[in-house]
Amino acid sequence: MPNLLQIIMYLVNKIKWQNSLIQLLNDYITWLEDAGDRPPKGTDITKLDYNKLTLD
Repeated sequence: MPNLLQIIMYLVNKIKWQNSLIQLLNDYITWLEDAGDRPPKGTDITKLDYNKLTLD
């Protein structure tokens, strides 16, 4: 049976791995946001100049 120190070290390693994964995903999300041509966060989308809908 593992002792308490081994369990704690295992959990610390899992937390480090999760932290690395979160940082990687955060970097990826930031890259996606920067690569897009969307308006910046907080922009009032009702004031943007979109084409009006026309029907035939």
